[in-house]
Amino acid sequence: MKINISVDATPQEVRTFLGLPDLEPLQKEWLDDLSKRMREGQPGYEAMALMQPIMQGGMANMEAMQKVFWNAMSQAGEKGEDKS
Repeated sequence: MKINISVDATPQEVRTFLGLPDLEPLQKEWLDDLSKRMREGQPGYEAMALMQPIMQGGMANMEAMQKVFWNAMSQAGEKGEDKS
């Protein structure tokens, strides 16, 4: 038996329903502060400096995912060849 439930609600409505706090004002304040620091050119707030940790982790994660997919495909190919 398979049951599908579809809910038509905005993210804000779901957060309210689940009783989660509204972090939008805090997020806006943080982004405004970040934008101000970037515009002023404060050290450490250049776009590349802020993106560096994300890019390094992202590339390592991407390479790890590629290895997992490659290994899975190689194993699937080997199993398929054994059946012939």
